Amino acid sequence: MMASASRYVLVPLFAAVALAAPARAAQACAGYAQQLAVMEEALEAVRSRVDYLAPPEDPVAARHLAQLDLVERDNTDRLASLLGACGWPRRSVEGVEAARRAWLVAQQRGEDLPFQRLVVRQLELAALDGEASLIHLATASDRLAVKEGRRQRYGTQLRQVENCSWDYYPLDDLAGVEARRKRIGLPTLESHRRAINAMIIKENCPAPAR
Repeated sequence: MMASASRYVLVPLFAAVALAAPARAAQACAGYAQQLAVMEEALEAVRSRVDYLAPPEDPVAARHLAQLDLVERDNTDRLASLLGACGWPRRSVEGVEAARRAWLVAQQRGEDLPFQRLVVRQLELAALDGEASLIHLATASDRLAVKEGRRQRYGTQLRQVENCSWDYYPLDDLAGVEARRKRIGLPTLESHRRAINAMIIKENCPAPAR
């Protein structure tokens, strides 16, 4: 009799726990946009103090870089939790600015492949409903492909091949890549490559001799 009574007590307890989890998730998702704003604010506050040109032995610069690393880790951990509970921030719900901030955080910790896979998956799901940027999805997909040794499907990632020349990481079939780029509003591969190289030469390389 006692065992039977215990079962009756446990059933409402389990039901309460099961109901509490979705309630907590809904509460977290309700503040999704605000949490992303806090992440961006924290990132910019630390990043503004980083001196990227300081020598490696500079203790102040090293401390600021360490602080930046901690903030980026915290931001990506928080975004990963939100992606798992809420998905990618939807433009019709959280707004375009929230999606931009999520993308800012998603570009950090590029070596964290489980996190980057989660980003790509959630972007894919949101893009299917027209709720995420296709260019963000293309860029995230290509970055992950490069990290995993696969060919790019959109051709968004380039690498330095000479001092003043950049070219694409390995690409999928060229006709397919060009078609996908056109579909999401990206310029042709050659046009984009020329623009990148022109910008790099203008900023970092000496002008060609006349």
